[in-house]
Amino acid sequence: KRFPADNFAEWNNGHPLGLRTVHAYVLVFDMGNLETFQYCRAMREQILDSFGHRDFSIIVIGNKYDTVTEVHATSQELKDISTLVRKHWRCGYVECSAKYNYKIGDVFRELMGCTGTGAVVSDFAQSNRNKGRCTIL
Repeated sequence: KRFPADNFAEWNNGHPLGLRTVHAYVLVFDMGNLETFQYCRAMREQILDSFGHRDFSIIVIGNKYDTVTEVHATSQELKDISTLVRKHWRCGYVECSAKYNYKIGDVFRELMGCTGTGAVVSDFAQSNRNKGRCTIL
């Protein structure tokens, strides 16, 4: 599937989801299967290509942190992903495990800290600054 290029494309598919009017996009990948990060990368590119502006935030979540030790994903590959997302994409990034409720609160704090500028705000200072300003669909 592709991200809708404009409002007409979103409504034309018969299932308007409000994808083009959100404050933040949350892209989640499986830390135990780094190929899933490539899908997040492609979705991010489609999102950015479909807008002429960036007044939304993108947050990337590495889920299934508990499986990292069980698979062959090297810590260097995960560090490279973290660096790419935070430094080059300038997006929020959290590693968590939904299975064990590990850092799930951090995911929501990051989401609640999203700003209208799409900029990354320093760690947890963002949760106080924009309280009540993020809509979760």
